[in-house]
Amino acid sequence: MTKYRILTIIIASLIVTAGIGCNNDDTELAWINDAGASINDIIWANNDQTWANGTTGYADKTQTESKKVNSLSGSVIASIDVGSGFEEGTVIIGETGNGSLSLHDGSSEVYTINSVSVGP
Repeated sequence: MTKYRILTIIIASLIVTAGIGCNNDDTELAWINDAGASINDIIWANNDQTWANGTTGYADKTQTESKKVNSLSGSVIASIDVGSGFEEGTVIIGETGNGSLSLHDGSSEVYTINSVSVGP
């Protein structure tokens, strides 16, 4: 009887230990460009994470890669191609109607950038 009890405790300990390593709490974020022009340098939550696509940017109707983020709430800014280069502007996210959003811990989310306005 004692052997079975010890064996049961060992098996239970292994199951608990294995379960601890399987918990994935990473929060991931990606963007879809629906702004009508190339977007580059998408910056999330005061430089928590940045997406950049070389000198051409992310073309209209394309999606960025997903990246791990640490901040669960914040705002996004982006640079848009204005013909003479990229200029930083104010973003409107389609799902929220403004430039801010809140994420869920451990989620993998994709949001749409509907517009980026530059200038005064």
